[in-house]
Amino acid sequence: MNNIIKTCLLVCLVWISNAQSIFAELTVNNTTEIIKRLKEQAIEPNKIYFQYDFNNFINKDDSYPQKNLFSSLTALESKPDMHSLAIQNISEITLNENYQYSDVLERDRNIIEILYPTDLFQLLDDGVYFYIFNEHNQLIKKDTFAEVFELPCYVRVEKKNGMVVSIQKRPLRSITHYTYDYWTNNNIKRAILEMYDNHHQVIYFDEVFFDEAGRRVKGAEKNINTGNTVIYSYIRQDGIERIEEYFDAKGIKTNHVTYYEKSHRPENKRLNEKGEIIEITQQRPADIFDFQKDLDESVPYNTLIMDIEKSDGTLTRALFKRVFESDMTLWDHEAINRAKFLGIKPKQVYYHKLPFPAFLDERYKNFPHQMPLTLIEAENQTPQTEYSELIKVEISDNYQYKKIIKEKWQQSPISLPVEQFKSLENGLSFFVMDESGKLSELSSVEQAIELPRYIRIEKVMGKIVSILQKTYIQRLITEFEYNGNEQIGSKLFTFNRDVMPDLIIETTYEKGNYVPLSQIIKNGEHTTIRTFMHHKDDDMFGIIEKFSNQGVKTNHIEVSQNGAVKNQYLGADGKVLNITDSFDDENNQGSYDDLLFYSDDFEMVRLSSF
Repeated sequence: MNNIIKTCLLVCLVWISNAQSIFAELTVNNTTEIIKRLKEQAIEPNKIYFQYDFNNFINKDDSYPQKNLFSSLTALESKPDMHSLAIQNISEITLNENYQYSDVLERDRNIIEILYPTDLFQLLDDGVYFYIFNEHNQLIKKDTFAEVFELPCYVRVEKKNGMVVSIQKRPLRSITHYTYDYWTNNNIKRAILEMYDNHHQVIYFDEVFFDEAGRRVKGAEKNINTGNTVIYSYIRQDGIERIEEYFDAKGIKTNHVTYYEKSHRPENKRLNEKGEIIEITQQRPADIFDFQKDLDESVPYNTLIMDIEKSDGTLTRALFKRVFESDMTLWDHEAINRAKFLGIKPKQVYYHKLPFPAFLDERYKNFPHQMPLTLIEAENQTPQTEYSELIKVEISDNYQYKKIIKEKWQQSPISLPVEQFKSLENGLSFFVMDESGKLSELSSVEQAIELPRYIRIEKVMGKIVSILQKTYIQRLITEFEYNGNEQIGSKLFTFNRDVMPDLIIETTYEKGNYVPLSQIIKNGEHTTIRTFMHHKDDDMFGIIEKFSNQGVKTNHIEVSQNGAVKNQYLGADGKVLNITDSFDDENNQGSYDDLLFYSDDFEMVRLSSF
């Protein structure tokens, strides 16, 4: 038995040894191939080249450039997948004598589509053009990409087929400088990372040291603006992986953090100014630098208006989440200017594009960001679907939605003799059919949408291509109340054609906070059937109370801050009959049973329920 075990161990060791040798050989061969390819491309050490999408590294294998290097910026500006990611990443790189990265200056830019008058560009030929603003805030055209490559921001204009198809601003989001030193075996010896602001001043510093085997030994980070520092060392013995020590701007140690090899949770000792332990937690301290924050855009580029419909979702979602910031003045100002650019005015009524952008996820506050439609355009947006929506909005004095009216219509193709429509002009025509089947032409689409049912006929190049009967199903009306630019209340009214019960939902909000303070739901007879009240104490999040359609209280539900539910079922006399830990009520379910919702959430449930 022992011989068998020894034999197995020997085979295993031989396999591991061979595998390591094969891996080392593959690595050497791969490195040799990379260097050979670089030499064939006439790439030389200690010269500056350019590269897309550089990634920092800690392994020797990644220290040789595997992506193409360019000697000129000319062809680098228009990489196709750069636009799909909405990020331009171009680095200046220098290689050492061993063809390893030694110095890298990486520039990351956001690619933001903007709304800007096109008059200035009408005389341009098809192509891509670069502009900057001068001291008088006038756009000045530059001849080459190289002239704008290092600037904090520039404007890019593209024309195709005589039309301006894109106007972008490309502000720097980060500037990062990497320098690398190596041991004689080509493993990394030291790596330095510096992050700069738009004035090329260092705002963050990180230095890491490695042993000759390529393992990290120690390092330090510093936020230059705050003065906060982290110093760390890798122990790798007695079960300890590494130790981090945090210091404030005065050099006083604030945290002593130990990371263990067999645990994902650190031991974080918080210290007072005397170095005494005041708390021990398993949560690592917050980063001393915010790596997610982009560099500030310079004036006047920060006043250019994002085209939300054309810009990447990563950028627009970040904009929509600005509603949670303490100061939203800049974003409110941009939203108002966006509405003005689109021709939207207060106290006016407009028809809206589909799909309607959802609150928080797809729009900034209640500001419109889409070009208004004519009624005929809005009525014919989704002719191929079974159901269509017609949305009309009224604009408040603050350029936000004052009222949103959403109508749901069922669309059914029908067959009618087409000979009777020979005299119709190309386009859309509207008819009403009486009980005997007789058709009467309506004078306008305005007249059609006031009816519970009408017929729409589309004619293209003298041929009837579509005959649809449209039937009104339901209407939802949301009215908003504001204090300045902050929403403080809303009312949602639902009107249905015998499909669901009518409801009224009244919600109040604390200024600057989009969690409802209170909410009352009433049925079509204006009887309260559910209430919600938000609590601000440490334990209780809110209380929900449910009522029957006759106004008799049936449930008292307490929701804690951690999400725990205490659902008390009440009898007619108000006494507790049963207690559960769930919202679900099999005897009294409704589409409003969730804890709370924004009006958009409820509308989505109602409008998608057919």
